[in-house]
Amino acid sequence: MMRIATGPALVFACLVLTTSALAQAPVTVPAEGGDVSILADRMDQVGSLLIGIGNVEITKGSSRLTADRVEINRETGEAVAQGKVIFYDGQDRLLGDRIDYNLKTGTGVVYNGSAFSAPYYRISGERMERVGEGVYNIQRGVFTTCEGDPPLWSFGVGRATADLDDYIVGRDASFWVGKVPLIPWVPFFAAALRRERQSGFLFPTFGNSSRKGVFARIPYYWAISDSQDATISLEPYSKRGVGAGGEYRYILSESNRGIAQGFFIRETERDDRERGDDPENRGNVIWKHAWQISPRLSFKTDLNMVTDDRFYREYGDRLRERSQQRAESNVFATYSGDSWNLVGRAFWYQDLTTLRPVELQRAPEIRFQSFRQPIRGASALLFETEASFTNFVRDVGSDGRRLDLHPRVFLPISVDGYFTVTPFVGGRATYYDTRVIGNRLTLNGRIPVEETRDASFVRALGEVGADLEARAMRIYDVGGAAGISRLQHLIEPRVNITEIQGVNDKGLPRWDPGGGLVNPLAAPLADIGVDRFGRISRLTYSLTNRLNAKTVAGPGQEAVRWELVRFSLAQTYDLPPNKHSERFGDLAGDLLIEPNQHFRFRGDARYDVYGRGIQSVNSDISAMFWDVTATAGTRFDDRANVEFVRGEILAKLSRYLDVRASTNYDIKAGTNVESRVGVDVHCQCAAISVTYINRGAKGVGRSEDEVNFSVNLLGVGQVGSRPGQ
Repeated sequence: MMRIATGPALVFACLVLTTSALAQAPVTVPAEGGDVSILADRMDQVGSLLIGIGNVEITKGSSRLTADRVEINRETGEAVAQGKVIFYDGQDRLLGDRIDYNLKTGTGVVYNGSAFSAPYYRISGERMERVGEGVYNIQRGVFTTCEGDPPLWSFGVGRATADLDDYIVGRDASFWVGKVPLIPWVPFFAAALRRERQSGFLFPTFGNSSRKGVFARIPYYWAISDSQDATISLEPYSKRGVGAGGEYRYILSESNRGIAQGFFIRETERDDRERGDDPENRGNVIWKHAWQISPRLSFKTDLNMVTDDRFYREYGDRLRERSQQRAESNVFATYSGDSWNLVGRAFWYQDLTTLRPVELQRAPEIRFQSFRQPIRGASALLFETEASFTNFVRDVGSDGRRLDLHPRVFLPISVDGYFTVTPFVGGRATYYDTRVIGNRLTLNGRIPVEETRDASFVRALGEVGADLEARAMRIYDVGGAAGISRLQHLIEPRVNITEIQGVNDKGLPRWDPGGGLVNPLAAPLADIGVDRFGRISRLTYSLTNRLNAKTVAGPGQEAVRWELVRFSLAQTYDLPPNKHSERFGDLAGDLLIEPNQHFRFRGDARYDVYGRGIQSVNSDISAMFWDVTATAGTRFDDRANVEFVRGEILAKLSRYLDVRASTNYDIKAGTNVESRVGVDVHCQCAAISVTYINRGAKGVGRSEDEVNFSVNLLGVGQVGSRPGQ
């Protein structure tokens, strides 16, 4: 009896030992592309069927599957995983109720699955079929970048293909906000899963303007290469026509890069009564390129070309773009020596304030400048020079060529360290091949132009004068008040006297006459242009007060130094034999106050000492406290009949809500130039912006109202207004 009982017991013991041995060592299944390793708390094998139970882990290359229970056919490689199923597909992670997976081919199906693709993409579906590494065919799927159930926003798709390293493309799609189908059906849906730049359509944007009507922007992003990309967009306007825009960005090398932008529209839908002189085909091209060829040699291009004078006023977004008076283009190369610069350029522009072709182009212009430096053999003397050649071209008015040479010699003399006197002497020789013989008005009677004849002549000027400069300084220890350890007070008076006179200075073309008022911080005679004529005998004096601050530095910290206050006053006086009764120029002042990183004020003003009062005031103030940033500014110029104010405020009311507002008001005209009010709402996976814009009428034109609504979906792109709005 004992022997009969022992037989079954031995068989049972052998089975237990065999099962235990399988649990201790991984099982390997041969497969294409590498063997498959299988681990589990317990493994049973019935014929070719291998059953793993408890903490099952299957690994093949960068793919890994974990589950509570897995059944594997060792001959076919078919595996069925159930219970807390997680499939790691490279960087991506999939969860499902059940996964059917072929270990040999790497294909399979995830039922009621959810895929999490770095950094924030989430894709789910009733059935997700793996057809390649990271590639899935999805039935009744959902795409989002939001957390939560239901997500804040999502796209539903009937069928889709997702490459977790590239894109998702689907059909029979819908857009949901929470549980609400905001867009119940669209035939097609595509989005780039942008771990790297991907070509593809971006979300269309929409807007409405009282002047241009309802508009849309349908952009396509093209990732040309690692160093080049472009965005091309179709932009129809219901009251104007169909337009197209583009932006091309490139990096040829670390020191050679640029950007090109353009917009074109054919205004087939515009009301002829509103068109006026505007052409039907309108647009602009902008190209900026910078190339640092060597440490000394650089090349830059800045082109701005536009079809008509009113284009920016109607299609520009920001006020600075809409109010520009000239569209300027520059192409120039610069070579920098140790003590000199050589610049060659072509400069042209389009005057946007008049239809008359009065623009004065410079093509080419070559300028040489040597900085002040000691003269060899006479080190007490300093020498500097400027030289230029310019070819002026214009359709209406004088043009021609000019060669200018302007050397100067200085002798700085320090008087016991209290002040420095620097007498100087110089000369100027300017060659012209055009002489002005009179003036006339253009046909509209508004623009004066010069009548000229071909005549070569040289104007010669002599220059003599002196600079007197001094600096007094005192340091105050304030003991850490307001975080400041020391204050440095500087007083810097300066006086300049200059006498310029010459011969053959009649009939000069007014290509570069200069003009304008004295800038307190500019060099003396900076307002004098090359083509200024007549005798100049001028005294310029200024006084600058500076208060520099130094912060208290803690252990291991470095003190910060900055200019706390700067106040300058300057004025000119015309010396005899000037016959003008008003010899004194405007008293000009400039003030800067910057007590800390939260507050800054900058202003300048000019006062007429002959009873006309304040001639100009410009001021800018900015303040930042807590989560509120505010700026305000004024512009007043009595001579130019300009007076307006501007202001802007941005307040972060909470983690999720920002409000912003700005205004520009013309006091002289009593009209609003432009005002904006906007609200920005932020959350984990989306941002919503609403902006109202009112642009005032200019001249006999009409005002414009615009409301922009934009949505920025994390990982997908912007939906709403045009960029920059």
